Order: sequence, then C-alpha cells, then structure tokens
Amino acid sequence: MILGDLGARIIKIEEPRTGDETRHWGPPFVEGESAYFLSLNRNKESVVLDFRQEGDVAALRRLASQSDVVVQNFRPGVAERLQVDYRTLNGGNPGLIYASISGFGLTGPDCQRPGYDLVVQAMSGMMLTSGWEGVPVKACFPIADILAGQFAANAILAALYERKKTGAGTHIEVSLLEALLFAMPGQVANCLLTGNSPPPQGTTNASIAPYQLLQCQDALLAVGAPNDRIWRRFCEALSRPDWAEDERYRTNQRRIENRDKLIGEIEAVMRRKTSAEWQRILDQHQVPCGPLLSIGQAFELPQVQARGNVVTVEHPKAGPIRLLRNPIRFADRTMEHRPPPVLGEHTDAVLEEFGVARAPER
Repeated sequence: MILGDLGARIIKIEEPRTGDETRHWGPPFVEGESAYFLSLNRNKESVVLDFRQEGDVAALRRLASQSDVVVQNFRPGVAERLQVDYRTLNGGNPGLIYASISGFGLTGPDCQRPGYDLVVQAMSGMMLTSGWEGVPVKACFPIADILAGQFAANAILAALYERKKTGAGTHIEVSLLEALLFAMPGQVANCLLTGNSPPPQGTTNASIAPYQLLQCQDALLAVGAPNDRIWRRFCEALSRPDWAEDERYRTNQRRIENRDKLIGEIEAVMRRKTSAEWQRILDQHQVPCGPLLSIGQAFELPQVQARGNVVTVEHPKAGPIRLLRNPIRFADRTMEHRPPPVLGEHTDAVLEEFGVARAPER
C-alpha cells in the first residue's frame, strides 16, 4: 500500500473464492466488505490465480517477467516448490527485485513456524516490556506486520535506486521478528549491553523521567521532560522551582534513580487541577504534553481536521468510504487514493494486458 500510495502500480494476487484472508476479518463490515481489508488495500488491482493449476502458476511467472518487483509472504519453501522463487524468476527477468516477508526469516530452526503478528509480539519481548509487572500488553494494531512492510518498502526503494546504476535485481528478505526487535533499539541495547532484560515499563520511559501519563484531578495527561531545560520549565509550571535544584531531581539520571518518589510528588501537585487546566499551564511553559484520547477523539482534533487526514473514495460495492491519508506529503503533488479492489476485479484486464490466456472459469 505504501508503494501504491507513492505511485507504483500494484497487482495483488489472490486465491480464488476466498481471496486475501483479511477480506473476512470483522466486524465491522461495510456492505459486506471488511473494514480491515479496506484499510490496507487501496491503490491495488486484484487478480485471482489458483496455484493448484499449472496454467495459473505460469501466468504468475509471465506477470513477474514483466514486473519491477515481486513481493511474497509464503512460508519458506513454498515459492521454490511452485517455481516462483527469486532464482527462477530472476532467470527470466535479471532486473527483478524480489522481496520475501516471513515471520521468522528464511533460515534458522524457526523458519517454518507460522508467523503472525500476535505470536511475534509475544516472542520478541515487546509484550512484557510494554506491560505492567505481571501483566503483558499487546499493541492494539499489528505492529510487527506494519513495521515489516515499512522496512520492505524502504528496501525495495533502495534496490530500485541501485538497479538504475547496475541494472541488476536482488532478493530482499524481511522477517516480522527481526523488524520488531529492530524497532526497540533502547530496550534491545539495554539487554545486549548489560545482559539483563529491561523490566516492564507501562507508560514510562526507562531512559527519561518524567516521560509518561500523569494523574490529574479528573484524568490522565501525557507529559514529557526529555531534558533538563524542559524539566526546569516543568518545575516552574508546577510552582515548584526548588525541584530544579533538588539533588534528588536535578539531572535526568537522578530523576530516574528516584522515579517513584518523584512521580508521587508530581502527581500530588497535579491532582489539584484538571487535565485541561494543566494542559493550558504546561502549554504556556512550553512543556510537551497531551490528553489521553480515543481514536474517535483524535479525529476530532482541530489539527487533524485542518491537515485533511481523511480522504473519501468511491468503492464499487461499499459506496463512499473514508480512509486515512498517507502521512507523507509532497510539496508539488498530491497522492492518488484509488479504492480497494473487490476480489478478482482486474483479473481479465491484467491477464489480457500481459499476454496471458484467460484463466478457465473456477
């Protein structure tokens, strides 16, 4: 989807009858269409091929022979069995960039283990480190999936740039587990350099204090003092300038060492006013802060509305649907947002264009 947003033509290959499994994930459904699928599949064409039929596998090879990039997420070994692996396809298209996305990598003892986001969140250490003592926390979105896709997109763009100089393609590999480990640099470094896994963090930050949700009179407020300069402004905002020179709290390292005492004293002050009152005060003192909101409330923020972060597209079955705009902005052009495809919507047109005899009726 990222590459499609950036202007690439994306042909999505789906199996007959059921298609991409996320087409059936819900609720919610909009006119029978999965909101989950709709959220991730704009700017794509849907072509149905049945890999149990040699003719359809041959059609895939024909498509790959005329493409710049192939992205696949088969379990290791499946592409080789179907003869749609990098070595085979590269033989007919030496400039092909081939990206393999898997749960745990193409080699190693776990390479055949089914790799879903939930499993990787658990196995990476993220759930325990993000949670509270004895209570692991799962991210509310498929963070490993999203990050693996982002890293793969970055690698594909780099490979395309390199190909302009060399003319050669390459095989890119990204795994969900490695993507998630890479996305936790501070926590991973803590473990690798000390030999100890970091403790559960909740909403805190192991390297900064205060940098977390803080209890006000009525609600929680996110507040960050990532350096001593902002810490002094925070002390002024709380009418406790003495804390800035208190040996217990004067430096970030001392604040971390005395975190429990510090947070207790801060919240004793902040409980005297509402979160809205504290936000106004902290804004005046240029202290980073923000309210704890639901997703619906986030879309009500004047900033989000002013930036036009929602686009409406016309889906052939669901009608007008609202989708989230890509966060990338270009000064001289606007990204196109075409609706997610219905299953097999483009099969006939694409196969005809690529010179493939139409697949038989299924």
